[in-house]
Amino acid sequence: MRKFILALLTVICISTIASAASLYNVTINDTNTQTVQDAAIEIMTGKNFTIDEITPYKAVFTKGFGDGFWVASRICYVNLAFIERDGNVKVMVSETEEIGGIVRKRSIDHLVPLVQQIKSTVDGTPIDQVENEAVDQLPGSGNDREKALGLVLDDQIGPHGIKVISVEPGSLAEENGITALDILSEVNGRETKTMTPSAIKSYLANKMAAKSSIMLIVIRESEKKLFTIAPKK
Repeated sequence: MRKFILALLTVICISTIASAASLYNVTINDTNTQTVQDAAIEIMTGKNFTIDEITPYKAVFTKGFGDGFWVASRICYVNLAFIERDGNVKVMVSETEEIGGIVRKRSIDHLVPLVQQIKSTVDGTPIDQVENEAVDQLPGSGNDREKALGLVLDDQIGPHGIKVISVEPGSLAEENGITALDILSEVNGRETKTMTPSAIKSYLANKMAAKSSIMLIVIRESEKKLFTIAPKK
């Protein structure tokens, strides 16, 4: 009986994921990561999620279902990734679940009201106006999203340039091999140590918006590397 229930839950899980969203992106305006995290903790724990992990860049919440005997144990992991940029915080929400040792993605449809509540609580946007900024990227869907540069840069300039704090998964930066802790030394021939962090970020954003190629020189373990980022036109 337990094996039958486990198999049934697995089939339901696969069917649900195939027809539902598995990623939710939202930008929360005029705030910082700490404020967004505080709101997320209050709202998620209010729905009986427990805190599994908190870092400056992500928050993971869990909730368990089933008694492990009559109903297979299921643990859901809600992952919130935070990217703070230009006074706003982008939140990327996804969820995985573990059933009988099998881990797979899970639909986040049931989390949408909570994400909307987090944004509304922090920046005052009416809940009915909060929309998913993620776009269906299935091949052939006709909605392939333009890839972002994906560099999360430090808020201060070091002696050799500006440090890469993290690289967004699936971004142009990741595809080209740039990694966290790289030092961005030059952008299109200009040394970043002569610029402010906000000027660097604005310059990169403008170049991406114009779909212009960007030449980056990064320092990794005392070695300089050249990368050319070419947005799709």
